[in-house]
Amino acid sequence: MKNLLIILLYIFSVQTSLAQTDSVKIINEEYSQYIHNNFTKSENLSYNYSNKWDFDGDSKNDSLYFIGNGGAHTYFFLRIILSSDGLIRNFPTIQIDMPFFATIETLNKLGQNSSVQFVISDFDNNKTQDIYLNFNNPFGFIPKAWENKGVKTKNVLLSFAGTIISVKDYY
Repeated sequence: MKNLLIILLYIFSVQTSLAQTDSVKIINEEYSQYIHNNFTKSENLSYNYSNKWDFDGDSKNDSLYFIGNGGAHTYFFLRIILSSDGLIRNFPTIQIDMPFFATIETLNKLGQNSSVQFVISDFDNNKTQDIYLNFNNPFGFIPKAWENKGVKTKNVLLSFAGTIISVKDYY
């Protein structure tokens, strides 16, 4: 009986380790890389969408990353570096688990569905790209500074006027 229990435990542990390996499977391989996460002090699976969009309106593409936390079910926080000032802007409370950009058409069709977490589009028609984020999950929360600006939901639009960030609820 003891040997049977040991065998079952061994099989379960092998299946569990393989399941976790599969859960870390890289879906959007073109943009994936391992980036150092200062909060976890480790190299974590992350997504680098740099040089795709201009957020600050200087006609140069900016850097956008989602940095993984290294967990078994990885969540990713937002990092933006604007070309106009080179400053790193980390948003550690903005955590999503699917950092794969969706189209504006998908957002319009599905609305604030949890499967649509990240969209880039010129939502306000000012010729610069805005960032839609849906971080409506137990691990993301609204920063106090955003609450002070009237943000009440975890579905937001981030915009930049030069290097000045603007955030508002997405309706």
